[in-house]
Amino acid sequence: MDLRQLYFSLRIFWAKIKGIINGLAEGIILLASIASFFVLIYQFGFVQTPEIAKLLYTARLSILMGFFIGITLRYFTRFKDVIQEKMLYLDISIYFLLFAVLSAKIFFREAIAQSLPYLSFMTSPIFVYILMVLLGTIHLSRQTFTLMQSHIKPSLLFLLSFVFVILVGAGLLMLPNATHHGIHFLDALFTATTSVCVTGLTTVNVGTTFTQTGLIIIMLLIQIGGIGVMTFTSFFALSFMGKSSFISKMMLKDMLNEDRIGGLFQVIINILFVTLFIEGIGAYLIYLDIRGSIPGGITQEIFFSVFHAISAFCNAGISTLSDNLYNPLVAHKPNLHVWIALLIVLGGLGFPIVFNYLKLLHHQLLNWIKILLGQQKHYIHTPRIINIHTYIVVICTLVLLIGGTAFYLLFEINNTLSGLPWKEKLANAFLGAVTPRTAGFNVADMTTLAPPTLMLTLILMVIGAGPMSTAGGLKVTTVFVALVTTYNSAREKEKVEVRKREIAPFAIRRAFAIIVLYFIYLSVAVWILSYTEKDAPIFTLIFETTSALSTVGLSLDFSPTLSESGKIIIICTMLIGRIGVFTFFYSLCKEYTKKNYTYPQENILM
Repeated sequence: MDLRQLYFSLRIFWAKIKGIINGLAEGIILLASIASFFVLIYQFGFVQTPEIAKLLYTARLSILMGFFIGITLRYFTRFKDVIQEKMLYLDISIYFLLFAVLSAKIFFREAIAQSLPYLSFMTSPIFVYILMVLLGTIHLSRQTFTLMQSHIKPSLLFLLSFVFVILVGAGLLMLPNATHHGIHFLDALFTATTSVCVTGLTTVNVGTTFTQTGLIIIMLLIQIGGIGVMTFTSFFALSFMGKSSFISKMMLKDMLNEDRIGGLFQVIINILFVTLFIEGIGAYLIYLDIRGSIPGGITQEIFFSVFHAISAFCNAGISTLSDNLYNPLVAHKPNLHVWIALLIVLGGLGFPIVFNYLKLLHHQLLNWIKILLGQQKHYIHTPRIINIHTYIVVICTLVLLIGGTAFYLLFEINNTLSGLPWKEKLANAFLGAVTPRTAGFNVADMTTLAPPTLMLTLILMVIGAGPMSTAGGLKVTTVFVALVTTYNSAREKEKVEVRKREIAPFAIRRAFAIIVLYFIYLSVAVWILSYTEKDAPIFTLIFETTSALSTVGLSLDFSPTLSESGKIIIICTMLIGRIGVFTFFYSLCKEYTKKNYTYPQENILM
């Protein structure tokens, strides 16, 4: 064997050794990530004894050591991939922080306690748990993202991600510290589903059933469900992975409904930033309005504000108050109702709309800055910054908001709005028109509304809000395209045109497919419920099922009375409504292979 053969043999041998070490590193990191969440759940979900507390301390130390060994081995075997990470400096900072915490807990514990008390935070259980959650989330996201390199359909992966989070959420809500007196598994599953699917229907009283720990779990489930499970996962994976495959990028592109592969990471960053920014502003405005109204002091007031800001923007409609927003504590706060309504509208418009207007704002600011600096003499207009999608969604939203508010005020002015000041009447009417478009906050007991108002609510629930948003329903674009196509068919006009742009035939076919599948599923679900809930009026069943399928959350006080079979049907309906009936159907179908031939056409009678 010559030197060249020996060199290549050694390289092959070293590659195998590196592969084994890398597999061992990934295995250690995976076990540490899973163990960190189990220890966290046990810490906050169960009552602690001194023996358990000592065992948890040992477990925390072992998990941190596992992370340190695994990440060190990963750096050693995959250095070329690691240095390509988008957040390399943050990754290295976390690694050195992990080393510092381990050193503080093992070697310098007494020195810190005696001479360096300002560093004692590094040995506190809360700080260690935050570090464990951060490490576990990052590395579990990396592991999950690698699944996208397989040939799993994006729609199926989207569905499975929601199912996984719902099951985990149900398990967390079953923890002893999550409820005051325990909860049945089916009710926990129902609550987890309504939270992740941002619906709002509940079979138990959220405010009195769940402890602060349980409410925090529900709030986190709402946030994850509102933004999207894969959005969170992709953020951490793309941040702390050296590179990803073309297949995984294509799948992520489909799930985010983007036209380009490039810039996917920036899209995810924008979604997270806009969400947290709007929710933060909303929480601040809510807090200013409810100060001194919520029992429990400033801590509970801040929690109330954050919870309701997240619930409103994500269009969940879940409240910590027993009677929702018509609770006496907040029933006569019109400003609060307006802030909640505006958060719902912003969440229901969809991220593409928000980004489109941010692009317009950036264009205008850039023009004015250049004019002030003397780089250009006048405003330079760029045509069609606001695209057709944004135009349709905004116009339809304005029509539904103005029309819905006017009709709600007309139908309820001598009913639930009777005796209220005009400011409260307008605020309640506005929120009453906004909330059926998939939010579910109650400004009045639904059973006391007039029949025309209930029909108005039902119609708004079916229509829904904007696509690529936290809302459900058919979506305003779907209904708009279907109505315009129907009008054109009556005029025998073939093309559907909006603002000198033609709507693609594919979009028209998809709109009608969504409508057909929506009403087919709605009919079947109501039919089954009419058998399982024998004494329920048919309108109540239609209202409840529509509310679940459109992820609204409004109920005629029927959800708590559902049988076990009825709860399962509504759970499935909420899940299918969140991912979309068309997406659910598509995820189960085998993809069609296009053929290079066509058959002769023939007309059929309609």
